[in-house]
Amino acid sequence: MKHWKSKIDHYENEEWDHLESQARETKAPPAPSGEFESIMAEMERRGIEPRVREELKSLKKSPR
Repeated sequence: MKHWKSKIDHYENEEWDHLESQARETKAPPAPSGEFESIMAEMERRGIEPRVREELKSLKKSPR
């Protein structure tokens, strides 16, 4: 049983290495121009405040 487990671990490790190398080689295409601005405008229209801004505000308020 131990032998099978080591073979399975070996194949899983090889698979993870392959997936990791493929992920590093894959380049994401750039977003269409104006995409970010349109998303931000829609969020503002709906009254949604981005979480990053909330976190930045809380960092500014907290004493260090």
